[in-house]
Amino acid sequence: MSVGQTIGQSSAMRAFSIELHEAQLIVDQHFPTQSVVTLVQLHNHGYSNDPHLKTYVIDLCPQGTAAVPSCSCFLSISPPSVPTGLGTYHSNSLPLIAQLVALIRTQTDIPISESTLDTSLELIPYHYLLSAMCPVTSNNMISLSQARTSGALGTADDLTIDLLLGKYLGQLHSGVQNYWYGLPLLDHKEPSDTLKTWEETFTSLLEDLLAEVESHQDEYACRLPYENIRLYLSRAIGASLFEDVDESSLIWFTGSEDDIYITLSPEGGKIAAILPTVAHALWGDPLLECFMMGSGSDGPSAAFMEGYLGGGGKPLILFPRQRTKRLWYTFFLALVVLTKYGLPDDDEGVLVTEQRTWARQTLVKCVDDLKDAPYRLALA
Repeated sequence: MSVGQTIGQSSAMRAFSIELHEAQLIVDQHFPTQSVVTLVQLHNHGYSNDPHLKTYVIDLCPQGTAAVPSCSCFLSISPPSVPTGLGTYHSNSLPLIAQLVALIRTQTDIPISESTLDTSLELIPYHYLLSAMCPVTSNNMISLSQARTSGALGTADDLTIDLLLGKYLGQLHSGVQNYWYGLPLLDHKEPSDTLKTWEETFTSLLEDLLAEVESHQDEYACRLPYENIRLYLSRAIGASLFEDVDESSLIWFTGSEDDIYITLSPEGGKIAAILPTVAHALWGDPLLECFMMGSGSDGPSAAFMEGYLGGGGKPLILFPRQRTKRLWYTFFLALVVLTKYGLPDDDEGVLVTEQRTWARQTLVKCVDDLKDAPYRLALA
């Protein structure tokens, strides 16, 4: 599939959705004693947003009772056929997401709900992934990022949640591992062209995305010093910057506080749900996680790292050159965010505009920071 075909199909697929009566068909199939009260689409303001995947909260009540929600479930839908992506890099299909979620549930304590995958297209014209019911409703949940931005969490709640999230991520990286690097495949198959080192894998993915942005730099409204970027990347490879990864872990990658929903009460905030937003998960370096980016150059909080190490994770930044590696990972993330919606030639709303603006600004800043960033261990 050509880049032009990928972009065109990406634009066309953004219009897919479901209605209340279609949600009821799904609920009738899986929760026959429940009625749909409300259907709320979740608009993710983080990095996990994917144009080929939509997630809803379905509020439910027992049939024959007043239409007052008593519980809810999460529903993710995706078209049955999606573009394969730009070159080497692509997001994971919904069937693959279901497999990854099952793997995480069986090998960690991360509270991702057990889910049911349906690819039959018998009820709705989309593949869907339906979670089990949970005893909270949409009006009682708020994303962790919203809670922190609004000041709804106290200091103690902040510390507790950071410890817990660090623990979960440490369990993911130490408990869900693989013997090769790169994008996952259905049934945990090994690709025929497996790259055996993380450096080969990461630089291949990065160069594909960089070439896409360069070839459409006017359309992406993103002019960068591409020759300098490749010079900096050669410098990183020459210094074996990415060669300190000796274990391949499942990396959530784009996961952030926007994918975590909490409940607020006088007793404090508690994690209610972690969405199965692993559309961009891959096998690789734990430092690639967005949670390791932190705010600014400070990285994640001390409480988060305490939980991470307690959950089985290893120290990730010991030398200045590892901060340089994290800069490259942020640069890669910005390329993913910029390219995953196709060329920006449609009226797609404020959310996508904000994400593209963040991506462009981040790319420019990363290039500037990489110019004089340390690469050699001797500079530590």
